[in-house]
Amino acid sequence: MNLEYGQLLDFIRSIHARTNGTGALLNLIRASEVRAAADLSALADVIHDDRLRLDVTRHAADEARHAYILVRRMGELGFSPSRLPVAVDRTEGIVEKCQARSVQQVFAERGTFDDQEILETLIAATLAERDALPKLQANFDALSGDPQTQAVLGSILRDERRHVTYLSEWIDRIGQRLSPGTVQATQSRLEDAFAELNLLFYASFEEYLKSAESRLAA
Repeated sequence: MNLEYGQLLDFIRSIHARTNGTGALLNLIRASEVRAAADLSALADVIHDDRLRLDVTRHAADEARHAYILVRRMGELGFSPSRLPVAVDRTEGIVEKCQARSVQQVFAERGTFDDQEILETLIAATLAERDALPKLQANFDALSGDPQTQAVLGSILRDERRHVTYLSEWIDRIGQRLSPGTVQATQSRLEDAFAELNLLFYASFEEYLKSAESRLAA
């Protein structure tokens, strides 16, 4: 679904106007933050480059903080966090589309990623972060009447913009150690995979929102 920003904003506003719509959208964001925090924390222990390890560790800490402030705000709104349906969880989906080994498996085996695996992981993270930025901005703009939730999203937005910048810089650095064809092929393959995941997401999104309408906080 490719929307102009005004159309995206209207779409997001229509979701927030639904029963539990705000909670459902915050839960959607939270799920991505939780998965990213877990995978990035493990990634920091399976790479050799100390500078990249520091950046990834900061990124993981950011995502964990985002998950915390989202869960806290969801509780204030009376909406309980929950796992996403598979079709709606694009973060999990793009990780599974990667040809790199599972970062959690490599972590458990006390192994290390090679440059190709690091490149693949960072490209996947960048695709998810770039996709999220306009949607986070639209959620922020749609919630002018809800300053508490808006403040949570504003804090997340500032970090996510920084994440996109540092990830792009590292992709360029690591790409210099690999062939241009390898980098381009990896980028194209994951972009195609993410496009497929988007189709599944939008086909299942309405069902996710309907299931959220009747939910209450535990």
